[in-house]
Amino acid sequence: MSEDLFGGADQLDPAKALEHLQVPRTHRWEGTLRDMLDAVTHALTEPLGTEQAQRLAPAVVLTLCDTVGGSVCYLPRGAVLHQAIRDAQLFHDWRYGGLLPPALARKYRLAVQTVYEIIARQRELARRQEPDLFGFQDETGGST
Repeated sequence: MSEDLFGGADQLDPAKALEHLQVPRTHRWEGTLRDMLDAVTHALTEPLGTEQAQRLAPAVVLTLCDTVGGSVCYLPRGAVLHQAIRDAQLFHDWRYGGLLPPALARKYRLAVQTVYEIIARQRELARRQEPDLFGFQDETGGST
C-alpha cells in the first residue's frame, strides 16, 4: 500500500483512499465504488450540506467495503428494499419500542395478521444472527 494513497500504514484515510478512482477505470469495481461514493454523497448532501457530505461519504463507502467487500451479494432495490426496511423498523418498534401489534398495524397501515407474520420473520432473522452461546446448533448449522 502506498502511504500517499492510504495515509499511515495502520489507518486508512477515507478521503485519500477513494480519490484515485478516475476515468478511465482499469477494474470494474472502481466504477462501482465511484457510483457508491456519488450516491452516498448525494444522499448525505441535503441533510448535512455539501462539505460534510463530501467528508463523510468516503468513510461510509469504506465501511461498506470492509463489511461486504470480497463477497458476492445481492442488494435489493425498489419495493423489495423499502419493504425490508419497513419490516426491520416495525420489528424494532415492537421489540424495543413496546408497541403492540394493533398499534403497529395502524402505524404501518397493515393488517394485524400481517404484523404478526412480519414479527415472526424478523424474530427468526434476529435469532439466526445471535451467537449460539449454549451449543444448541450442530455442525451443519441447524438446531438440535
